[in-house]
Amino acid sequence: MTRKLTRFTRIAVINVINVISVIAVVLATAPAMAQDQPGAFDLVQPFGSLGGEPASDAEPRITVSLHPATAKPGETVTLAIEVVIPEGFYTYPVGKDPNSTTIKFADHTGLESVGTPQADHPPKIEVTRIGKTDFRQEKYIGRVLWRQAFKRVTGPASVSGTITLSMCNASGCLPPKDFPIEVALGEGPEIADDSGDDSHPFSLEITPTSRAGGADKPTPVTWHIELSPADAEPGGAVTLSLSATLTDGYHIFALTQDKDNGGLPTRFFVEGLRGLEATGEGFVEDRPFETLSTQLPTGTVTQKLFHGTVTWSRTYRVSDAAAESGYGARGRVLYQYCDESGCLKGRLAFAVGHVGPADTVDKAAGSKTAGESATPAATAAPASLGTLLTQIGIALLAGFILNFMPCVLPVIGLKIMSFVSQAGENRTRAFMLNVSFSAGLMSVFLVLATLVGVVGAGWGTQFTSATFNIVMAVVVFVFALSFLGVWEIPIPGFGSSHDSSQQEGLGAAFAKGVLTTILATPCTGPLLVPAMSWAVSQSIGVTYVVLMSVGLGMAFPYLLIGAFPRLIAFLPKPGMWMETFKHVMGFVLLGTVIYPMFVLKGLDPDIVVPTLLFLFSLWAAFWWIGRVPLTQPRRLRIKSWVQAALFSGLMGLVSFSWFYHPDDGFWSPYSDEALAGHLEANQTVLIDFTADW
Repeated sequence: MTRKLTRFTRIAVINVINVISVIAVVLATAPAMAQDQPGAFDLVQPFGSLGGEPASDAEPRITVSLHPATAKPGETVTLAIEVVIPEGFYTYPVGKDPNSTTIKFADHTGLESVGTPQADHPPKIEVTRIGKTDFRQEKYIGRVLWRQAFKRVTGPASVSGTITLSMCNASGCLPPKDFPIEVALGEGPEIADDSGDDSHPFSLEITPTSRAGGADKPTPVTWHIELSPADAEPGGAVTLSLSATLTDGYHIFALTQDKDNGGLPTRFFVEGLRGLEATGEGFVEDRPFETLSTQLPTGTVTQKLFHGTVTWSRTYRVSDAAAESGYGARGRVLYQYCDESGCLKGRLAFAVGHVGPADTVDKAAGSKTAGESATPAATAAPASLGTLLTQIGIALLAGFILNFMPCVLPVIGLKIMSFVSQAGENRTRAFMLNVSFSAGLMSVFLVLATLVGVVGAGWGTQFTSATFNIVMAVVVFVFALSFLGVWEIPIPGFGSSHDSSQQEGLGAAFAKGVLTTILATPCTGPLLVPAMSWAVSQSIGVTYVVLMSVGLGMAFPYLLIGAFPRLIAFLPKPGMWMETFKHVMGFVLLGTVIYPMFVLKGLDPDIVVPTLLFLFSLWAAFWWIGRVPLTQPRRLRIKSWVQAALFSGLMGLVSFSWFYHPDDGFWSPYSDEALAGHLEANQTVLIDFTADW
């Protein structure tokens, strides 16, 4: 008995070592994609970057000053916080998200705060396209200067507090770090504002771009912002108008959209006015909104939305002070735009006319109506218990339906095989295997909830990374080779034809759950979009609850079968048919490789051929591994793995260095109009004629 236990323990240890070897080889042979991908690494850190963490010594240089030293009671004093960001890093604007910059004042003796800290320039907006959906990120690069206005009162004047910054680069983000603010009136250099003077165009046209395949492409929303007329006299009226023009198939929501009904209202915040006084009751829309009602099992969801072009406007009175300083307005727009595949939140900062960071909105003069949209007060309140329970129910049902989506069916076939192998086992072990599978499934939803709640990513965001798609193609392709008998995965129950394959291990069940969920993320099942759209508009805690509910709904059938094994009594007993079924599933998995390759073609067409070459080299490498059965001595098996790893690593370098030639923007698609334009400009044109066979 003792010898049997010792032999069993030795086999278990060897299997664990082999598992680690599989993971190490797959990850080690994945190419280090250092080319210009669309900011995907920092958007989806748990799936994207396989490189190191950001350098822990990446410290920003912070300078603080409080001027003018000669300010008298009643006059304005400005606190300037200059942040110089290390090269290769960026940080986020002031906000409420965990990685956002925060500025907190513990004390401001002898001073009364006026407004909130304002940056000297808008953040850079980067948008990454995921299929037909765009993911937006705002960041400061190089230098940013925040200014906080105070009103001088009697006595000594000083400010103390902290500024919290997250330093990020292509590998990820360092934990947020607090930097002290300790300054007395007159201390610190008078920091110049590099953003220039306070003069801005009275009319702006802004179209954020997304970076895909190494090129910038426009996003579906174009904003036209105008303050008119530009020559109004004191006492006259001007109109601030903001027009959104959407690409066909996209819509944006009205001011009065209820966020509990599957969409976020469009909101306007005027944060600074110079020479203007607000009139009226806030922003108004130039036309009635469209109404879209969707019947769900929990009730009717009504959305108020616009297609095409819609304009919001508000009237202001030009004050007497405008005769000397001019007039202008600055602020932000928060909105959400959607198409059939899902929704994405957007932010926009603007400044028109003569206005600067020191200009604020006087709350006593009615900044609420001037600065906020006509959103009902109820939409800003936390979701009610009834609404939360309804959304949880929708999320559970959406997760359950995901099991029947095409992305998941290949891996569900693997689970069917494990169900069959469980038929002769005791009920407790069968239940634990299904719990382990569900735990792997739920772990991915936990990561997705973190991405959605913390960095604002969306469902399927990781597929925007070329590296992630290559790794997914590699993993699925290697599994397919195993099911087709090219090699055997040394994990009990993961498709091996060895004797131990009839007993699925907890590790194999967990891995299947992870793989199943990752493959499910590109699918958008019924009810998933309403659940996700509502979740991203809530607090982080509610976002976690809803996303985990989707995972629980997807795991429900497996937990149910684990608790009641008789539900799978209709399946045939284990036999040779399982070997045939395994081979069929191998071909299905080979077909599944098409999806990440299709996504790669959209991200970077030039990387598809190198990836295919790398996959074929892996085929040869794992064929070499398969020539040494698991029954051979450990020394021979390790030797075959080392040889295969060296070969696949070498072929990876060859594939992604010699055969990868990314588009540098030199060439552009041919058109008669473009050719005529170059010839009219007397420019030399080189035309490259090719053929697709």
